[in-house]
Amino acid sequence: MSIINLNNNELLSLPAGVTYNDGTLKLLKKHLFNDTLTIQLTNRQLTNLKVIVDQSVNAKIILELKDDNYEDVIYDIFLETKENSQVKFLLLTELKSKHAKLNFKSSSLNDSNMEFIAGFISNVMDAKLYLDLNGKGANLKVRTIAVSSKDHVQSLDVHMTHYAPYTSAEMTNIGIAGENGVIKINGVGQIEQGMNGSAAFQTLKGIITNDKAQIDVNPILIIDEHDVTAGHAATVGKMEEEVLFYLRSRGISLMDAQRLIINGLLQPVIDEIDDEQIKENVIKIINERI
Repeated sequence: MSIINLNNNELLSLPAGVTYNDGTLKLLKKHLFNDTLTIQLTNRQLTNLKVIVDQSVNAKIILELKDDNYEDVIYDIFLETKENSQVKFLLLTELKSKHAKLNFKSSSLNDSNMEFIAGFISNVMDAKLYLDLNGKGANLKVRTIAVSSKDHVQSLDVHMTHYAPYTSAEMTNIGIAGENGVIKINGVGQIEQGMNGSAAFQTLKGIITNDKAQIDVNPILIIDEHDVTAGHAATVGKMEEEVLFYLRSRGISLMDAQRLIINGLLQPVIDEIDDEQIKENVIKIINERI
């Protein structure tokens, strides 16, 4: 695993095949990165970042946004995956700001494959994710999870837009809210006219642990082409009583049973974190919230 700390202007070293200049991090073409690249933005010296994944690159990238400042902040992140690239991108946000904004935009070019995974455990977050498929044959898979608890409000707008034919996009968004936490998720799948042979699917799921928590999920499909496949599903509710009853019948308390179920839902995101310190911190914060 390679850790790239961009919180100062004096980068002592970068992994082979990586360059950085004036807010742009670039993975050079035809590189196979066996080690995970972990990018850390842990204060506000840098809030604008562009990541360029060049042609025929194979990489796994973790971007960690973390700070303890309660003042308002805006992060602007851009990711481009070029032709034939294979990328797994994990975004983690842990911001204590009373009003944090995240503008994330990605562009997937011809025959690229991107798996985008995001974990939102900030206090008050307004995240707008625009994931565009701009090249023929591009594939995109999106998984986001947001966890809110006492006085937390997190709003996610996730847009997948097909600007090229024969593209495929799938999203799964999960919100988990406890105490008086609030989560709002809008999932938008859009296929432009002429983008034939494309596919867009989305699933939105909200889970509340008590009656004070609020989750609002809105699946939206905008289809301007006939020769496509698309679908969506959305559910919001409490945890299944039968599952809770089974766990409690084995001597597990209600709170611990809820934690077991929620941690099971979060495991696909947790498993992608290679850095043990980051993983332990994320698990700790999530369990404190639930």
